[in-house]
Amino acid sequence: MSRAAEPHPPAERPGAYRARFTGALESLLAEKRFPKITIGDLVGRAHTSRRGFYEQFDSKEACLVALLKEAAATGSAQVAAAVDRTAPWQAQLRQLVTAWIGVVEARPALMLSYLRDVPLLDAPISADLNHDTYVDVARAISAGSEFRASGGTPLSRARALILLGGLEKLAEDALQNGAAVNTEEAVQAAILLAAS
Repeated sequence: MSRAAEPHPPAERPGAYRARFTGALESLLAEKRFPKITIGDLVGRAHTSRRGFYEQFDSKEACLVALLKEAAATGSAQVAAAVDRTAPWQAQLRQLVTAWIGVVEARPALMLSYLRDVPLLDAPISADLNHDTYVDVARAISAGSEFRASGGTPLSRARALILLGGLEKLAEDALQNGAAVNTEEAVQAAILLAAS
């Protein structure tokens, strides 16, 4: 069968064909920086064609945005589920920070790409990413009645951004140096931020 007539794989569930490209991109990010990855690399790793790629994405940047959106949705759901909303507020913050670090450490190459490569993308592309996903989770947790009843103060948007930005910087430093993120330091900083 010629390349031009290559059909979509019929047995794949909806979205699975697209996920082949985002999965290929995440795999490649473990080997090299995003700017060095080509469409040829992506289609080779996904075992498909350029035509198939361009039917799903306009560019490799659009593929990265799709991958990061999926990761943020999955990760924020994991973080939200990890927090016991009936626990004291310090325990809730510990669970939130520990879960966030777990998400980062499960996908280190993707986190580094988010931190290093997204700021270099064109503004319209990077604007497609919802940077508030984890901020919203942290604020929702801190606004809960149990959090407030146990002495915690709801996080303002500014404090939630500072918390997330600090966690991202801590993760970036650790990942670039091949080290584990210092969870206890991150937890203590989050508690101090919420207590003040």
